[in-house]
Amino acid sequence: MKLNELRKRLRTILEPCSGEESAFEADCIAADIIGCTNSALRLHSDTEVDESVVDKAVSFARRRLLHEPLQYILGKWEFYGREFYVGEGVLIPRPETELLIDVALNELKNKKSPVCYDLCSGSGCIGITLSKEIPDSSVYMLEKSEMAFEFLKKNIVHNTACGCKPLLGDIFECNGFEEKADIILSNPPYICSDIISSLQPEVLKEPLMALDGGESGLIFYEVIADKWTEFLKPDGVIAVEIGEEQGESVSAVFKTKFNDVKVIKDFSGNDRAVVAKDLIN
Repeated sequence: MKLNELRKRLRTILEPCSGEESAFEADCIAADIIGCTNSALRLHSDTEVDESVVDKAVSFARRRLLHEPLQYILGKWEFYGREFYVGEGVLIPRPETELLIDVALNELKNKKSPVCYDLCSGSGCIGITLSKEIPDSSVYMLEKSEMAFEFLKKNIVHNTACGCKPLLGDIFECNGFEEKADIILSNPPYICSDIISSLQPEVLKEPLMALDGGESGLIFYEVIADKWTEFLKPDGVIAVEIGEEQGESVSAVFKTKFNDVKVIKDFSGNDRAVVAKDLIN
């Protein structure tokens, strides 16, 4: 079978599950198995592929029909131009979260050797990316889940992020941080508990711990504002990812501690981050 024929076969298999994304997902699977980028597939369209390659690609596509996330099937995903290992037990990096990196780079552009905290670090995509983008930074990365922590450590090694300091611990306990932060970043669980069951089947394959923000969806923002501001330098900044309808409610949480609180929109025009600075004395 030629590669182009394999891609068409994968699209047909994936259509019932992936719909409009079936072509993209088919190419992701094909590219991963033959070891090239999606964009390079067309250069090899007439290449003959072994039957073992076909069988493996088809098995991947059939796993998607069971709503297993594509990222888990591939075992890795891109974030801010870098590759991160993912799998069962860790939240999948999403492009919307890259906004936090842009915010951090802007806030830290005049800082020398900044100290950063990445709370609820998960795969480590935020903290590791910041460490690579600002090589003289020190990045403390806190994660509670032991399963996610294994991915975090693996991704630090994979990306040679020498400035990262992984810590297995709970955001509610505030232990293990030796320096005060110039910036605290977090993509915490923020989905209201009572709507989690209505999420897409693929999302429900991700760890509940990384999704459930309590009854109001605000519990983690409240603990960051209440407990973690004392670890912030006087001119420090907190930037957190939020749900697209949480701009007002999350801003209200941080306005109890900061004079300057802003909502930042993502590339789709949705509220996606809250940035807080100028601590109230």
